[in-house]
Amino acid sequence: MEDFSQYNAEGSTLRKMQLRILDILVEIDRVCRKHDIKYWLDWGTLLGAVRHGGFIPWDDDIDISMLSEDLKRFKEVAPAELSESFFLQTKETDPGYRSPFCKVRDRNSLFITKHEDFSRDYQKGLYVDIFEVVPYPTVNKKLLKFIMHWYKKTYFFFYVKNDVTLKNHIATITFPIMKLGLDVLWGILNIGKKNRIGLEKHFSPGISYTRDMVFPLKDIEFEGKVFLGPAHPDQCLTEAYGDFMQVPPKEKRVTHIIHVEMKEP
Repeated sequence: MEDFSQYNAEGSTLRKMQLRILDILVEIDRVCRKHDIKYWLDWGTLLGAVRHGGFIPWDDDIDISMLSEDLKRFKEVAPAELSESFFLQTKETDPGYRSPFCKVRDRNSLFITKHEDFSRDYQKGLYVDIFEVVPYPTVNKKLLKFIMHWYKKTYFFFYVKNDVTLKNHIATITFPIMKLGLDVLWGILNIGKKNRIGLEKHFSPGISYTRDMVFPLKDIEFEGKVFLGPAHPDQCLTEAYGDFMQVPPKEKRVTHIIHVEMKEP
């Protein structure tokens, strides 16, 4: 068995980051259990829980998911419920923040990744990502990935700085029309379909789960603490990653870190 401690040995910067992010998850779990809001460990965090018993050794964030109705309730209660060390970050609570993802940030840290926009002022602390999950149609995987590719392309085109070119001028005109067409197609495909769910369509990689893979939620251990996970984590991970127990080669073990600072709360 390979020794992964070279990535996040006790006392290392990455391990200190992981433990600070874990504190955010503990706080989210407290708020969600108090208000009966459903969430579950997902993506790389779920993979870490199953394969490593905690963080993937080289990972530096946490991913959880919520159905739309639960995320709405969390956004309503979190600002008043979260302790002073944490901040619910959305486009509404942090006007300089343009990402569509909801996060809970640690106020007492600075975490810089390659995606930061320094032309805008927004909270840049360590974070837990909260992903919105919506109903999905039951369609061919190739068709689903094609739809998601163009959803992301048309959506994020307007969230990044683009060069002034003829191609981008054309995209400025055609992408809104294309997105409208995708919305119509998505609505038609979803008529009467309630069995599958996946990430909000503008950011999805085209992966979905059946509801009984996720619900009812069950306890899962992560870093020696108990959180909520899907009913069948192995099935979810197989859907997302294939042979998820296969550890990736060293060149694919990447982190988001460019710079990090942490101070005591």
